[in-house]
Amino acid sequence: MPPIIVSVQGNIGSGKSTLLDQLKTRMGNTVYNKDCNKLSVCFLKEPVDTWNTIVDENATPILTLYYADQQKYAFTFQMMAYISRLALIKKAIKDGFDIIISERSLATDKNVFAKMLYDDKKINYVEYSIYLKWFDEFQSEFPQENIIYVKTSPTIANQRVLERARDGEIIPIEYLENCHKYHEDWLKHTNKEKVITLDGNINTKLNPNVIDNWVSDIFEFLKI
Repeated sequence: MPPIIVSVQGNIGSGKSTLLDQLKTRMGNTVYNKDCNKLSVCFLKEPVDTWNTIVDENATPILTLYYADQQKYAFTFQMMAYISRLALIKKAIKDGFDIIISERSLATDKNVFAKMLYDDKKINYVEYSIYLKWFDEFQSEFPQENIIYVKTSPTIANQRVLERARDGEIIPIEYLENCHKYHEDWLKHTNKEKVITLDGNINTKLNPNVIDNWVSDIFEFLKI
């Protein structure tokens, strides 16, 4: 049987990584479904470590370069993000995992980030055509993903980005607002049976029980 593929979606600073960590803590490497069958689980975080190995002649990472000059590095970064994400998912499938849970997905890159950059004319028509050709070439290899959408307002996402203060992560609020809009537009046209939406505005540190409720809802959503 093909694996169950799940992606955790949401804006930058929405709480995706926190949710992924909590799922990993609760699920571990195996879960049992309702029929008492043992299922192996794989968690894939965004390949930021891989991205940080790509540097210019001054040792500045591509992610920092991209945030500093999207017009120059948009296509370069999107292709690198696509290839590194594709490599992760292909390896997880090859390794035979029953459930693969990833932070974002190839579909996010296409429907949110690449499309947003193309619409903003930071990726030109030829570059976008190349990107879509790459996407279409491999997409048919994977079963349709189940989506966990951590829906968070751009204002709260911005507060969290400022609080965590990651190196090279200088993100204008306008970018987060645009990113939120593209997530909403994409998921609005996605099969509703394949999407569960969680309220990412809730501070899970102050409301830890929310995580337990989310995990229960996710298990029910995935029918495990």
